[in-house]
Formats: sequence, structure tokens, C-alpha cells
Amino acid sequence: MQYKIIGKNDYLINPIEVILHNRGIKNTNEFLNVNENHTYNYLQLENIKKAVDCLLAHLQNNNIIYIQIDADFDGFSSAALLYNYIKLIYPDSNIFWELPEGKEHGIYIEKIPENVSLVIIPDAGTNQTKEHKLLKERGIDCIVLDHHEIDKRIKHNEQYAIIVNNQICDYPNKSLSGVGIVYKFCQALDDKLNVRYANNFLDLVACGNIADVMNLRSLETRYYVLKGLKNITNPFLKALFEKQSFFTKGIINITNVAFYIAPLVNACVRFGTQEEKENMFKAFIGSNETLPYKKRGSKEEIQQPISEAMARICTNIKAKQNRERDKNLQIIEKRIQEKNLLKNKILIVDVTGILEHTLTGLVASQLAEKYKRPVILLRYNEEKKHFGGSARGYDKGVIKDIKQFLLESGKFIYAMGHPNACGIGITFNNIIEVNDIFNRKLKDVEFDDIYNVDFIIPANGVTKDFIFNMSKYGDIWGGGIDEPLIAFTGLVVIADDINIIGKKQNTIKFTYRGIEFIKFNSSEQQINNIKNSGKTVELEVIGRCKINEFKGNVIAQVMISDFNVKKTKKFVF
Repeated sequence: MQYKIIGKNDYLINPIEVILHNRGIKNTNEFLNVNENHTYNYLQLENIKKAVDCLLAHLQNNNIIYIQIDADFDGFSSAALLYNYIKLIYPDSNIFWELPEGKEHGIYIEKIPENVSLVIIPDAGTNQTKEHKLLKERGIDCIVLDHHEIDKRIKHNEQYAIIVNNQICDYPNKSLSGVGIVYKFCQALDDKLNVRYANNFLDLVACGNIADVMNLRSLETRYYVLKGLKNITNPFLKALFEKQSFFTKGIINITNVAFYIAPLVNACVRFGTQEEKENMFKAFIGSNETLPYKKRGSKEEIQQPISEAMARICTNIKAKQNRERDKNLQIIEKRIQEKNLLKNKILIVDVTGILEHTLTGLVASQLAEKYKRPVILLRYNEEKKHFGGSARGYDKGVIKDIKQFLLESGKFIYAMGHPNACGIGITFNNIIEVNDIFNRKLKDVEFDDIYNVDFIIPANGVTKDFIFNMSKYGDIWGGGIDEPLIAFTGLVVIADDINIIGKKQNTIKFTYRGIEFIKFNSSEQQINNIKNSGKTVELEVIGRCKINEFKGNVIAQVMISDFNVKKTKKFVF
């Protein structure tokens, strides 16, 4: 384990200011006190008035309106906000939604019935000029409410569709996800109709932006996220938080949405049946439907509200997804070792016949984190005669935009999506060539286990007050504001006081100066290092500051990310 300090080692005076400065935030007071003054007028979004007029014209004529749902949390929350808002302003509107099968994104022309007059695509569709034109030729209007970057290779023609997208106009905030753009659209409708409904859905805006990993250094996005999390009213979101209350301890913040709420929705999108995904969207829009449920060990079947039922079902789907993911990871990692693929600067693996396409992005993210480098997982497409797949960047690496990096090679058919998470296409002949290009470009880059820490605190400086003080800021981490890592050095502990616990006997736990240090999922080597250390052990620990509340007791805690063991003859004081 190696580490380096990011900035000043000033942990005694104003540590939170140092941490935020390390993350590029100059005005810490403004960041910690965001308010409505940090938001932008929706009129700065190009075409938004045109989109409002188009929708209202169709509603007034009672035309059939079709919303196509995009396949991720942001897509579901975007479509749910839009659908519910329209039902508020026009309760009898002739509007319906469709969820294409699979996890593909964008417009599916074949799904759109002939009698539709208006198609709305939230959180997708910007680059589908061909589909826009086909809709126009059928006499169907199209509104795109999106936040994805424009593909510069595509010639856009706005005579075919009304595109509202913060990435392709002068709107100052580029870190607003699809649900954020839909919210802005609803703000414009509010003003046009002299109503105030848009703010009813800020909980969807908050969770959608967190799930889509928007950069929360943007003060506007941060304001909407924090305001939305203060008032969770969506019945499905409430049911998800209730289901995960054991893990969240009832705390609703950015971190808990990212780790315990968004993964349940995304698991259903990836791994659920079509019926389960459709039922999840019904839960998002507050349907009064129920689903049958029989408790384990009970013969009696009850009808459960769809929001509660889908929270339970999503939890089960995620467990099933994780089992499948772990099984496939073992096969892929074996292939990586057998083919010596780690010699390459970017890890490229052919997973044809191994991994379901719905799990590609998830597994790519896991591999990028483990091997600390960008990952491309490919599968051969027999119909299109090329490889498609997913690319994931490594956030702590030198490449900050994997999508642009791939496109600059000139060898990819496409790379579409987010800067560090995108779908890609490449021909077979280009795979070997592009590997050589990457290895040449990155020949001086070393992939290692160096942790960036905010502070290095020696043993005599470790205090409960510091841990408690740092834990107060637990609500601000996430989306470009990484939770701080602290290095604690020279911790001398009696070896017998270090406990190996847990069902799998892989959790390391000890107390130092009244602070509980705990490491989950420890490796066999780490445990053996502890066991073979002698009577006393000197530890160098990297971890995050937490508090552990249990039965009314509040305990200062360090969640260990990694540690070094040194044999020592020092006395323990």
C-alpha cells in the first residue's frame, strides 16, 4: 500500500476547507450554503419555449402523446416526472408510455404506433437525427429533453425535432442530468400556465442526478439535489428508503442514494424481466395497483401496494444480479490472467458468450476499480459484423474522459454516452491496432495502488473529536466531491486485541484511543499479516471517518480502505 498527500497537511485548524480546496472548490462558504440564487433561468436552454408551445398545442387538441422511457435510473425518473406533471396539468390527456426491451438507449421507431402525434424522449435521443427525420416523415412531432453530448460526426437538423439539451447550447450548467432538463421544462410550463407544480418532483430530480453521477461541484445541481433530498414524496422512492433503512440508518443523503437506492433501480433495469421493469415504472408514477405477495412461511397471499412490492422485488433482483456478476467476473478474470491482458495499458477483454450484455457496464466498472485502469468489454455482434460493448474509465487515473480518448484514436465506429461510461463499437481488424495505439500513448503511465489522502495523522494526533468533526460533513460527499481518505500512521496495537470477525471471518476490527477501526472484506493475506505480526503490531491505516450509532451509543469509527502491517517492539500506551 502506498499513498501521497493531495495538499496541505493542515488537519488541526480547518480540515473541511482544506478538503474542499483539494477538490477544486475555492469558495467553501458558498459551496456549503447553496441556495436558489445559484440556479439558472430555464430560458437559457435553447428551444425550451418552442418545446413548451409544441406540447401544449398537442394537449389542447387531445392528441395522442407517446413517452419513451430510457433504460436507467435517470431515464425512469425523467419519464416519471414528465408523465406525472402532464397528468397534473391535463388530467384527461391522451398520453401513454413505452419501455423498450433490453437496456438500449434512445428512440425505437418500430415501437411507436401510427396514431401518435407527438413523441417525447426524456434523457436520450439527441444524436438520432435519422429517427427524427423518420418521425417527421410520418407527421409525428418529436421533443427531445436530453443532457448527453452531441456526436460531432452526426449532422444535426433541427427541422426534424425540437431538442432541448444543456450540452449543445449556452446553458451554463453542463452537470444537470436528463431529469434536471425535464424539471427545467416543467418550470417553463409552470410559468406558461401560471401554476407551481414542478417543485413537487424535486425528489426525482435529486435521485436522478445522483444516480447518473453528475458533478455536484455545480452549485445549481447541488442545490436541486439537497433540496430534493429534504422532501422525499415519491411513493416508490419512499418505499426504497424504507427497504434499505438497515443500511442507511434512516439517513437520506447523497452517499446513501448512490450506494443503497440507485443500485436497486439499476439492477431491475439490467436484470429484471420486462414485466418487472414496467411495474417499476408504474411504482415511479404512483400507480394505485397492487401485486400479490406471499410472505416466506405463510400460506396466505396478500395484495401489496406496487411501490412496496417493487422495492422488495428490486432488492431480490439485485441479489440475483450480484450472484451472476460475481460468477462471470471469475471467468473473465481467469481469461485476463491466461491471456496476459494486464500487460496492456487499457484492459480490453472479449466477453462474447460469457457475459450478458445487460451486465457489461457493471462488470466493466468492477474491473476498472480492481485493476486501476480503463476497461473495455467487447462482444461480437453477428448481425452487424463488428464488436460492441462498454467502456469504463478509471476516475483516479490519468484519462479523465475515456469516451473522447477512444474517439481520438480514430478506430472506433462509435463511442456514445458519458465521458467515463460509454457504449462502443469497433471492427475486429481495429482491435489489435487500437491496443498498440493505446500502449504507445500510455507507455509512461504506471498503474499502481497509490492512494490520494487529504491528511496524514500520526498516532499522537488521532482523536475522537477529529473523527466526530469529519463525520458531520457526511452529507456533502458524492458526484465529484470524493469522500476524504485519511492516513493514520504509527498505530501500535496489541495483536490479541485485533479481532477477526464476521460470518466469513474476513472483517478486521480493533480499537485505538477509543476509536473503532474496521476493515470489511479483508484478504487472506491481510489477515495472515495480522496473525503473524507478533505480540504487538504497528499499523499504517488509510480510511474514512464515520460514526457508528448502536442502541443509543455513538462511536467514532474509521472505515479502513487499506493498511500496512509492521512488526514492532514498541510498547502500547
